[in-house]
Amino acid sequence: NPGGWFADTSRSGGGPLIDIGVHVLDLCWYLMGAPRAVTVSGATHTRLGNRANITSLSRYKVADYDPDLSDVEDLATAFIRFENGSSLMMDTSYSLHAAQDRLEIAVHGDRGGAELEPELRIATERHDTILNIHPQIDRLTFDFDEGFANEINHFVALCQGEAEVVAPVEHGVEMMRILTAIYESAATGHEVSLDRGDRSRL
Repeated sequence: NPGGWFADTSRSGGGPLIDIGVHVLDLCWYLMGAPRAVTVSGATHTRLGNRANITSLSRYKVADYDPDLSDVEDLATAFIRFENGSSLMMDTSYSLHAAQDRLEIAVHGDRGGAELEPELRIATERHDTILNIHPQIDRLTFDFDEGFANEINHFVALCQGEAEVVAPVEHGVEMMRILTAIYESAATGHEVSLDRGDRSRL
Protein backbone atom coordinates (compact mmCIF):
# COMPACT_ATOMS: atom_id res chain seq x y z
CA ASN A 1 0.00 0.00 0.00
CA PRO A 2 1.73 3.21 -1.13
CA GLY A 3 -0.12 5.22 1.53
CA GLY A 4 -1.33 8.80 1.22
CA TRP A 5 -4.35 9.22 -1.01
CA PHE A 6 -4.00 5.58 -2.15
CA ALA A 7 -4.84 4.56 1.43
CA ASP A 8 -7.75 7.01 1.87
CA THR A 9 -11.08 5.70 0.55
CA SER A 10 -12.62 9.17 0.53
CA ARG A 11 -10.05 10.27 -2.07
CA SER A 12 -9.18 7.05 -3.91
CA GLY A 13 -12.54 5.29 -3.98
CA GLY A 14 -10.95 2.05 -2.77
CA GLY A 15 -7.76 0.09 -2.51
CA PRO A 16 -6.09 -2.53 -4.69
CA LEU A 17 -9.36 -3.46 -6.42
CA ILE A 18 -9.80 -0.03 -7.99
CA ASP A 19 -6.04 0.59 -8.35
CA ILE A 20 -4.58 -2.72 -9.58
CA GLY A 21 -7.54 -5.05 -9.95
CA VAL A 22 -9.31 -2.90 -12.52
CA HIS A 23 -6.46 -3.44 -14.99
CA VAL A 24 -6.38 -7.20 -14.48
CA LEU A 25 -10.17 -7.37 -14.72
CA ASP A 26 -10.18 -5.23 -17.87
CA LEU A 27 -7.51 -7.37 -19.56
CA CYS A 28 -9.20 -10.68 -18.74
CA TRP A 29 -12.61 -9.33 -19.79
CA TYR A 30 -11.14 -8.07 -23.07
CA LEU A 31 -9.54 -11.47 -23.77
CA MET A 32 -12.91 -13.11 -23.07
CA GLY A 33 -14.52 -11.00 -25.79
CA ALA A 34 -16.08 -8.40 -23.47
CA PRO A 35 -19.20 -10.38 -22.46
CA ARG A 36 -21.97 -8.71 -20.44
CA ALA A 37 -21.71 -9.28 -16.68
CA VAL A 38 -24.94 -10.51 -15.07
CA THR A 39 -24.03 -11.26 -11.44
CA VAL A 40 -21.15 -10.33 -9.16
CA SER A 41 -20.05 -11.71 -5.80
CA GLY A 42 -17.29 -9.95 -3.93
CA ALA A 43 -15.52 -9.78 -0.60
CA THR A 44 -13.04 -7.27 0.76
CA HIS A 45 -10.82 -7.47 3.82
CA THR A 46 -9.24 -4.61 5.75
CA ARG A 47 -6.96 -6.10 8.38
CA LEU A 48 -3.28 -5.41 7.66
CA GLY A 49 -3.23 -1.71 6.76
CA ASN A 50 -0.16 -0.27 5.10
CA ARG A 51 2.20 -2.36 7.26
CA ALA A 52 4.42 0.61 8.09
CA ASN A 53 6.23 -1.62 10.59
CA ILE A 54 7.91 -3.54 7.74
CA THR A 55 11.30 -1.88 7.27
CA SER A 56 13.25 -4.67 5.56
CA LEU A 57 11.81 -4.00 2.08
CA SER A 58 11.91 -0.88 -0.04
CA ARG A 59 8.57 0.34 -1.30
CA TYR A 60 6.91 3.04 -3.29
CA LYS A 61 5.45 5.79 -1.08
CA VAL A 62 3.42 8.76 -2.25
CA ALA A 63 4.38 12.32 -1.27
CA ASP A 64 1.66 12.57 1.41
CA TYR A 65 2.44 9.16 2.97
CA ASP A 66 1.02 8.83 6.49
CA PRO A 67 1.83 5.58 8.33
CA ASP A 68 -1.34 5.94 10.42
CA LEU A 69 -3.76 6.33 7.50
CA SER A 70 -5.14 3.28 5.74
CA ASP A 71 -8.86 2.56 5.48
CA VAL A 72 -8.86 0.87 2.06
CA GLU A 73 -9.12 -2.88 1.62
CA ASP A 74 -5.99 -5.03 1.82
CA LEU A 75 -7.57 -7.74 -0.32
CA ALA A 76 -10.51 -7.91 -2.70
CA THR A 77 -11.83 -11.08 -4.25
CA ALA A 78 -14.59 -11.46 -6.83
CA PHE A 79 -16.54 -13.99 -8.84
CA ILE A 80 -18.32 -12.65 -11.92
CA ARG A 81 -20.81 -14.50 -14.14
CA PHE A 82 -21.45 -13.39 -17.71
CA GLU A 83 -24.51 -13.81 -19.90
CA ASN A 84 -22.67 -16.13 -22.31
CA GLY A 85 -22.08 -18.63 -19.47
CA SER A 86 -18.44 -17.74 -18.84
CA SER A 87 -17.12 -16.68 -15.45
CA LEU A 88 -14.14 -14.86 -13.98
CA MET A 89 -12.42 -15.19 -10.60
CA MET A 90 -10.09 -12.52 -9.30
CA ASP A 91 -8.04 -11.74 -6.19
CA THR A 92 -6.12 -8.50 -5.85
CA SER A 93 -4.14 -7.19 -2.91
CA TYR A 94 -1.67 -4.59 -1.72
CA SER A 95 -0.74 -6.63 1.30
CA LEU A 96 -0.82 -10.36 2.00
CA HIS A 97 1.29 -12.67 4.10
CA ALA A 98 2.76 -14.28 0.99
CA ALA A 99 6.23 -15.53 0.13
CA GLN A 100 6.56 -12.98 -2.69
CA ASP A 101 4.64 -10.49 -4.77
CA ARG A 102 3.25 -12.06 -7.91
CA LEU A 103 0.98 -11.41 -10.83
CA GLU A 104 -0.85 -14.33 -12.42
CA ILE A 105 -3.33 -14.05 -15.29
CA ALA A 106 -4.83 -17.06 -17.04
CA VAL A 107 -7.75 -17.71 -19.37
CA HIS A 108 -9.26 -21.15 -19.98
CA GLY A 109 -11.61 -22.16 -22.78
CA ASP A 110 -13.00 -25.31 -24.34
CA ARG A 111 -10.26 -25.49 -27.01
CA GLY A 112 -7.30 -24.34 -24.96
CA GLY A 113 -5.97 -22.01 -22.34
CA ALA A 114 -3.25 -19.45 -21.85
CA GLU A 115 -1.25 -18.12 -18.95
CA LEU A 116 -0.31 -14.52 -19.69
CA GLU A 117 1.59 -13.77 -16.51
CA PRO A 118 4.21 -14.36 -15.27
CA GLU A 119 5.04 -15.49 -18.82
CA LEU A 120 3.06 -16.53 -21.87
CA ARG A 121 2.29 -20.26 -22.00
CA ILE A 122 -0.45 -21.94 -24.03
CA ALA A 123 -2.12 -25.31 -23.46
CA THR A 124 -4.29 -27.07 -26.03
CA GLU A 125 -5.07 -30.51 -27.47
CA ARG A 126 -3.83 -31.98 -30.75
CA HIS A 127 -3.70 -35.59 -31.98
CA ASP A 128 -5.22 -36.96 -28.77
CA THR A 129 -2.63 -35.39 -26.51
CA ILE A 130 -2.21 -32.23 -24.46
CA LEU A 131 0.29 -29.76 -25.88
CA ASN A 132 2.05 -27.17 -23.77
CA ILE A 133 3.32 -24.38 -26.00
CA HIS A 134 6.05 -21.92 -25.02
CA PRO A 135 6.15 -19.28 -27.79
CA GLN A 136 9.51 -17.79 -28.76
CA ILE A 137 8.73 -14.09 -28.65
CA ASP A 138 10.61 -10.96 -27.61
CA ARG A 139 8.75 -10.51 -24.34
CA LEU A 140 7.09 -13.30 -22.37
CA THR A 141 5.45 -10.84 -19.99
CA PHE A 142 3.76 -7.46 -20.05
CA ASP A 143 6.05 -4.46 -20.55
CA PHE A 144 4.55 -1.54 -18.59
CA ASP A 145 6.63 1.14 -20.32
CA GLU A 146 5.72 -0.18 -23.75
CA GLY A 147 2.08 -0.43 -22.68
CA PHE A 148 1.92 3.27 -21.85
CA ALA A 149 3.71 4.18 -25.08
CA ASN A 150 1.24 2.06 -27.07
CA GLU A 151 -1.67 3.76 -25.31
CA ILE A 152 -0.37 7.22 -26.22
CA ASN A 153 0.43 6.20 -29.79
CA HIS A 154 -3.05 4.74 -30.24
CA PHE A 155 -4.65 7.94 -28.91
CA VAL A 156 -2.62 10.05 -31.34
CA ALA A 157 -3.59 7.73 -34.21
CA LEU A 158 -7.25 8.11 -33.22
CA CYS A 159 -6.95 11.89 -33.20
CA GLN A 160 -5.43 11.73 -36.68
CA GLY A 161 -8.21 9.44 -37.92
CA GLU A 162 -5.78 6.59 -38.58
CA ALA A 163 -7.15 3.96 -36.19
CA GLU A 164 -10.32 2.41 -34.80
CA VAL A 165 -11.04 2.65 -31.06
CA VAL A 166 -9.93 -0.51 -29.25
CA ALA A 167 -11.28 0.61 -25.86
CA PRO A 168 -14.61 2.40 -26.34
CA VAL A 169 -16.18 4.37 -23.50
CA GLU A 170 -18.79 1.62 -23.10
CA HIS A 171 -16.00 -0.69 -21.90
CA GLY A 172 -15.06 1.81 -19.20
CA VAL A 173 -18.68 2.08 -18.10
CA GLU A 174 -18.96 -1.71 -17.88
CA MET A 175 -15.76 -1.88 -15.81
CA MET A 176 -17.16 0.68 -13.36
CA ARG A 177 -20.45 -1.23 -13.11
CA ILE A 178 -18.55 -4.42 -12.25
CA LEU A 179 -16.20 -2.71 -9.76
CA THR A 180 -19.11 -0.96 -8.05
CA ALA A 181 -20.97 -4.27 -7.83
CA ILE A 182 -17.93 -5.98 -6.26
CA TYR A 183 -17.78 -3.32 -3.54
CA GLU A 184 -21.58 -3.49 -3.08
CA SER A 185 -21.51 -7.27 -2.75
CA ALA A 186 -18.65 -7.04 -0.26
CA ALA A 187 -20.56 -4.49 1.82
CA THR A 188 -23.88 -6.38 1.82
CA GLY A 189 -22.60 -9.94 1.87
CA HIS A 190 -24.86 -10.83 -1.06
CA GLU A 191 -24.49 -11.48 -4.76
CA VAL A 192 -25.37 -8.45 -6.89
CA SER A 193 -27.44 -8.75 -10.05
CA LEU A 194 -26.52 -6.25 -12.75
CA ASP A 195 -29.88 -5.09 -14.05
CA ARG A 196 -29.22 -3.28 -17.32
CA GLY A 197 -31.97 -0.75 -16.58
CA ASP A 198 -30.46 0.26 -13.22
CA ARG A 199 -28.16 3.28 -13.57
CA SER A 200 -27.87 3.88 -9.81
CA ARG A 201 -24.58 1.95 -9.55
CA LEU A 202 -22.68 4.39 -11.77
